[in-house]
Amino acid sequence: MTVLRKRDRQIAFRVSEEEYRALQIACLETGARSISDLAREATRNVAVAGSQSPLGAGAGRTLSILNGRVERIEEVLELLMQGLKDIRLRLNSPEMPA
Repeated sequence: MTVLRKRDRQIAFRVSEEEYRALQIACLETGARSISDLAREATRNVAVAGSQSPLGAGAGRTLSILNGRVERIEEVLELLMQGLKDIRLRLNSPEMPA
């Protein structure tokens, strides 16, 4: 997972007890040697993914949100199309007075 090499920069942040337990479980599930290794790898993955995206680091989340919105628009359009088909069938029905 992590290549052993000198690291001279440090990042620190606090987590809740629940978040800490979740990180411990994630370490066990992924085989990370420590929470630091897990956080380092996750941070590296985010940095690499962001640098490979033309939109930057937040692109994945932004695209995910946009994808959800597009899917919802598609659902609404499908309902509208079905409604229009129903109206057309009613207008073309012999039961409708001319």
